[in-house]
Amino acid sequence: MNRFFSKKILASFWAINIYVAVLIFVLTRIGLAHPGLVESIYSSGLYPFISRFLSLVSNVFPFSLDDVFYASLFIFMLLGIVLVFIRTIKWLVFLKRIVLLLVIVYSSFNVFWGFNYYREDLTTRLQLPTAKANVDELLEAFRWLVEQTNNSYVPVYSLDKVEVYKAIKVQYIHQSEFLKIDTLLLKTNPKSITLSSLFAAATISGYYGPFFSEVHINKYILPLDYPHVLAHEMAHKLGVSSEAEANFYAWLVCSKSEDKRLAYSANLYLMQYFVYECYKYEGFKEIVKNIRYEVRHDFYKSHYHWMALMNRNVELVATTVNDAYLKSNNVEEGIEDYEGVVKYVMDYLQSEYIGR
Repeated sequence: MNRFFSKKILASFWAINIYVAVLIFVLTRIGLAHPGLVESIYSSGLYPFISRFLSLVSNVFPFSLDDVFYASLFIFMLLGIVLVFIRTIKWLVFLKRIVLLLVIVYSSFNVFWGFNYYREDLTTRLQLPTAKANVDELLEAFRWLVEQTNNSYVPVYSLDKVEVYKAIKVQYIHQSEFLKIDTLLLKTNPKSITLSSLFAAATISGYYGPFFSEVHINKYILPLDYPHVLAHEMAHKLGVSSEAEANFYAWLVCSKSEDKRLAYSANLYLMQYFVYECYKYEGFKEIVKNIRYEVRHDFYKSHYHWMALMNRNVELVATTVNDAYLKSNNVEEGIEDYEGVVKYVMDYLQSEYIGR
């Protein structure tokens, strides 16, 4: 009798999770067609409450709960394979458990954060006009950025991470009306990535953990890169799913800071994307000549730092996985989405908001 009820309960558990996953998938398809609904119901409605609750739990712990969660998934699958090989459980049973686990992870991911991939884009949310910049305007923006980076230059050899977090939080609050964000979500406890060396081998400087609303920063990050990366991951916590949009949020709040270290970090980071977009045009070399020596030094210092830590095979796998992940979550550009920040900066520079 007990065995009968156990099987019935297990079958019901299976059915409920499958139905929930199917429902969530249907909702994502609806969201794909109606981003305004996602924006009003989820991103600006349910998500802030979910994120705040998750943060209440995760902020209690000094270590990453997301890292523990991912490690537990890996151990579960590894242990399952071992048990199959020693014939403690059957392959079919193991596969059923894996499928159920993936279904639960899929549903949890979307409920906790993933629906943000279907919200309105940045230009719609911030009511920015979509500028159709020509090459001359692009190069002019690059020239402006070089000047801003030169002017914001300050040697950055060490940082008080708590102080940097507070400065970024202040600017997010200051820009909250324009950026359309819930400032209560800014309360976070940035954590180090447990396997920082592995992530560094993939040139990953930080990531946002959606299952416990945690901001993670690589232990090997240079002080020079820290402010922008932290602001970028905080943008994800605010419900910004697009990498290009998170780059824009991070650049805006850091570049507006009175702390020149934040402004310099953001401007230098943004420069790499403008260099990539502009190097093929005539006039690029003339602009580059105006970059001051110290800025050039820091630009290459950051680049070679990550190249020294990178493992080509690990980086290739991570890039492929990240590209597939982004494309499966309504980011058509995939890994190239990061470069879209240039467009958003151009839209911003050519808008009425530039004076803010």
